[in-house]
Amino acid sequence: MWLTAPNRIGVAAWQTRDSIWMIDARGGKDGIRFRLGDESVALIASGDEPLPVLDEQFFRGDELHLSFPQDGGGADFGFRLMIRPILGPDIPIDSQRALFEWVVSIETSLLDTHPTMDLVAPASRGCRRLKVDDPQGGVHLAESPAGETTVLLGPADAPFTSVIDQPDTLRLRLFGEFLEKGVIRRARPWVIFNRMQQPISEAARKATWQALADSPVPLT
Repeated sequence: MWLTAPNRIGVAAWQTRDSIWMIDARGGKDGIRFRLGDESVALIASGDEPLPVLDEQFFRGDELHLSFPQDGGGADFGFRLMIRPILGPDIPIDSQRALFEWVVSIETSLLDTHPTMDLVAPASRGCRRLKVDDPQGGVHLAESPAGETTVLLGPADAPFTSVIDQPDTLRLRLFGEFLEKGVIRRARPWVIFNRMQQPISEAARKATWQALADSPVPLT
């Protein structure tokens, strides 16, 4: 279940049994940050400018829904974010490993703008891309002292996502196509967090990617 901090909108945690996974989703200059030990996996504006500020949050079952309107913080776009835990193949949700779906819906009311967002993970021990059966798919692995982060992109997202070179960091730029005024675009990465010293097998990552590719886009 989701837990929230009293009087602190956007600070939440997913708890199941003895495991807690923290998220700070207030937006602004810090973006959206999912804690991975002493580090974090973040969703930020591509130009490192502040994101819109969180305006509303609510829960629907296991889903955490967050709304960031365009007029919050002076950004040139607004977005909505839905986060929920997923029981993937060989990826249990416990104190060391977890799989979350992030559904990001972005839109702008401005003409001649190209808003994009970056998903950023610590990778001081390296990052690489794994091959899957579908050439349109993407599986990106980032390793750091805090653990592993695996970002999975389905066939609808991988072709429009680019890898931005940055030292000690995996940085994936979402929404690579031009966004017209009033049009809503959506990206749906799955993110595997692993705080164990033992890595997740490549077979488990590929099976989880296939589960993503075979699953319908949730209604948000």
